[in-house]
Amino acid sequence: MSAATRARRLDEASSITVFEKGGYTSYANCGIPYALGGIIEDDAALILHTPKDFKDRFNIDVQVNKEVISIDRESHLVHVRMVGTEEIHQVPYDKLILSQGAEAFRPPIDGVELDHVVTLQTIPDLQAIRAHLSDRGVLSVCIIGGGFIGLEAAENLSNLGLEVTMIEQLSHVLPPIDANIAEVVHAELRRNGVKLFLSATAKKIDRSRVVLTDGTEVPAELVILVAGVRARSALAKRAGLEIGRTGVKVDSHMQTSDPDIYAIGDVAETEHRIAGHPMVVTLAGPANRQGRLAADHIFGKTVQYRGNVGTAVCRVFDLTVAIVGLSVATLHRMGHDPLWITVHTPDHANYYPGACPITLKVAFERDTGRLLGAEAVGMAGVDKRIDVLATAMQAGMTVFDLEHLELSYAPPYGSAKDPVNMAGFVGGNVLRGDCRIVHAEDLNVDELDRLQVVDVRSPKEFSRGHIPLAINVPVDSLRDRISVLDRARRVVVYCQVGYRGYLAYRILEQEGFDVVNLDGGFKSVLDGAFKELHKAETTV
Repeated sequence: MSAATRARRLDEASSITVFEKGGYTSYANCGIPYALGGIIEDDAALILHTPKDFKDRFNIDVQVNKEVISIDRESHLVHVRMVGTEEIHQVPYDKLILSQGAEAFRPPIDGVELDHVVTLQTIPDLQAIRAHLSDRGVLSVCIIGGGFIGLEAAENLSNLGLEVTMIEQLSHVLPPIDANIAEVVHAELRRNGVKLFLSATAKKIDRSRVVLTDGTEVPAELVILVAGVRARSALAKRAGLEIGRTGVKVDSHMQTSDPDIYAIGDVAETEHRIAGHPMVVTLAGPANRQGRLAADHIFGKTVQYRGNVGTAVCRVFDLTVAIVGLSVATLHRMGHDPLWITVHTPDHANYYPGACPITLKVAFERDTGRLLGAEAVGMAGVDKRIDVLATAMQAGMTVFDLEHLELSYAPPYGSAKDPVNMAGFVGGNVLRGDCRIVHAEDLNVDELDRLQVVDVRSPKEFSRGHIPLAINVPVDSLRDRISVLDRARRVVVYCQVGYRGYLAYRILEQEGFDVVNLDGGFKSVLDGAFKELHKAETTV
């Protein structure tokens, strides 16, 4: 509909027809989980425009319950069938835009076709789930898939008072993000009563349970499949259009291998600016921009799609988690050798009431500092920082540029040194050689005795928990107690979030020690998947 309305604004004389297999057009499917939970109280709020709206305002002929079953490229015809009938008619076109989106993936699980196994993608899906909940008195729900939609469904169903279980095949929810960031989300889910089964696969579904491959039985009077989506590229494939690894191939004008046919949104592969190759990115913002751009190109405007950086955000109860670009794990899988840093900073000035910490992890190129990805999690201010970083990445900025960004500041909203600036300062220090860091995942608990691990926090903080074999030398007394350290052994310093560790690093490095600072401090150990590095009792 973005393409159709833009086309009308550019040309009043053209005949514009839209075919939709379902019964709704231009509805906000991103809001469906929140309508399920009652946050959006009226389903009508999801329906932004009706076919009549488009006819009255834009003179666009929108035909619902009509499926395009084939394309005759030579004759420039589409064959259209009324849903539920065998009636087929032909409609000519000069230019054709494919915008069929993606369909929910149904894993090959025994029992997946039972009527209480549903997806959560459309308004009819929403209505079907509501019917199950009301008509069958459902108390237990199993969600298969731990992506963004799965997490939103878990939150909203839990808020309805249902027993919610989530099964994720991989080792953590939200596969696009790194495991240590996901651990914070795991804790929030469990705190709100959601049961997690990670690195788990459903083997069988019956009327009241889901059986995992290890034999575990999960109660499930309703099963929601949100195990990913696949581009609806079958029509394009039958028409002989070139298909890529994940969707219909398009150029920077959104044209397919046939210059009179365009593909936009979740059905189309577009360039991922960080990955460096095309992929389907199932996000509403890029899809809408692609629709507008395709119409622009059809009517002679010189435009090109600049590619995606994959900006996504999700609320999980009281947390917000977001990502732009690629995670460190994904970068490694793709053969990159990135640097990355972690900062834990308040969302606004600490002295102003209500400040909440944000964990911000930023990855960048080892040689140039070009930004490759960022992940953030916290209770407030996460979306703002990810949006700033997404803008920086689209502009090709480096971690050095983050130091110089001029961002708004007033105590209720931010700090004079914004979390994005702080990420720039820390990353810049690493790239310039002003600080060498080590990540928690690189510390092997069985090899700590080969290092000198120095906790530079206060004795009170140290007593509440610390890394095994660590000695406590508060940074304020480090200069006076430097003689307790062995100059012949590498020193690992750490504090709570990294700043005092950095100060200790600068002191020891200038004294000639071989020293590294623990990235993100002890908080990264506590929040992340590195619990073996946590020792609760005091070590003298």
